[in-house]
Amino acid sequence: MVSIESPSPPVLSSSVRSKNGLGTAALVLGVASLVAALSFVLLPLGLVGGVVATAIGVAALTRGRPGGTANPGQAIAGLVCGILALAVSIAFSLRVGTFVAGNTSVFTSFSHCITKAGNHSEVAHCIARFASSVR
Repeated sequence: MVSIESPSPPVLSSSVRSKNGLGTAALVLGVASLVAALSFVLLPLGLVGGVVATAIGVAALTRGRPGGTANPGQAIAGLVCGILALAVSIAFSLRVGTFVAGNTSVFTSFSHCITKAGNHSEVAHCIARFASSVR
């Protein structure tokens, strides 16, 4: 009887495997943060994710400087996407903040008008007045 042994799988050194995770994590977080920042609804998540993706991207590029990372392209792409997500989130946050600050009295009067409205026609009047007052 002939015995056939299956070949053993190749063993990768731990130094090669450990250098792949940070670059990939930076890329995934950077792209997800950029999408979240552009979606406007998930703006706070884009802001936090952008900071984390930027930090992980920098860590992936500087970790073990002589050998570098096994995937510098992914780390750089994650870093760039993280910075873009951060910039978009800050710009949108400032824009929304200035809009709300400039229209605080309009929002307050709209809230009081809706509270006092007794029927649908009065609510419609409040909405029309609000729409014409917003800058």
